[in-house]
Amino acid sequence: MSTIDLVLFGAFDRHNYGDLLLARLAAEAAGERSVHFAGLRAWDARSVAGFAVHPLPEVIADLKQGYDLYHVGGEILDCDAWTAAVMLLDEESAARAIACFDADPCARRREAVRRLGTHRPLPYVLRRGDAPGVRRLGFAPCGGTGLDALPRSVQRAALAALAAADEARVRDARTRALFARQGLSLPLAPDPAEGLAASNLAAALETHAAGWRARLGAYRLVQFAAECATDPWLAALAAWLEAGREAGECFALVRAGAAPWHDTLEALERLSRFLSPSNRAALRLIDELRLEAIGGLAAGAVEVCATSLHLLLTARAFGVPAVALEREPHAARKLRAYFGTWHPEQTFWAPGVACRPVGRFSME
Repeated sequence: MSTIDLVLFGAFDRHNYGDLLLARLAAEAAGERSVHFAGLRAWDARSVAGFAVHPLPEVIADLKQGYDLYHVGGEILDCDAWTAAVMLLDEESAARAIACFDADPCARRREAVRRLGTHRPLPYVLRRGDAPGVRRLGFAPCGGTGLDALPRSVQRAALAALAAADEARVRDARTRALFARQGLSLPLAPDPAEGLAASNLAAALETHAAGWRARLGAYRLVQFAAECATDPWLAALAAWLEAGREAGECFALVRAGAAPWHDTLEALERLSRFLSPSNRAALRLIDELRLEAIGGLAAGAVEVCATSLHLLLTARAFGVPAVALEREPHAARKLRAYFGTWHPEQTFWAPGVACRPVGRFSME
């Protein structure tokens, strides 16, 4: 067993079920090693995820004897500085920042640097020089399906970081292909959440699942990103949900992420406007942010309908049928790339399109 401290660095410095789940699974995989959770800011996540996050520079400064550092998954390879900065704000501050700076790329960059304290174009991606004293630097399976939409300079930064790492893996064929086009061959590995059912966390999720079933009876879990919640989309989703509802089932609505540009209670609540009175009465809005409780909702459902990759993976881990929701056909690039790589049978739904398997991923 290694006695070298391990720094887990990732986007678990704000609320998102997937990133918090990945951090917990990475800490479990570290065994008895001394683990430090590092992000772009301090965040005490003990009440929702069981650990506290500290700013990366502070963590590094405290480790005098050297350390290993692993980037912990998620879609960190295409998360630019402005996106990262906004997602660390509360909802009101995020709205003000977007109103002030979003239309001006130069202003966005300056504001991101000011808020994050780093000039890295991809703040969650480090090169060895960004981590003084590091012994081994690696990337757990992560994604960057939108990397080709970012400036070439940002793409080169990602390429240089992964090329220089001691270990780097990507979790989907699209991300792998984007780096291969630039001359870097990276191994594929599935998202660590694929092993959730065999983890120590599984028992807690099953306990919560039993509690949700006792409280709600049979339920379909519904989650969607706030960006999807236009009136036409909600109307189409409501009609589809009503058509598939079994007698006695309720609809449980939950957020997978409370950070800006994730989910909102308001968007979830608006779904009720488009349901018939009888189905509206079967709606249950779950205001819950704890990792185990959200995962337990997915594990205990009769079906999970979600835009969150990790809610869908949690459902699959516990044998629960799952449907990936899209804003419009083929819009969910990250979901399509991941499931097209590992689970081509995964069903997708979008307005006006019959549910169908995603199929094997192809860049063509």
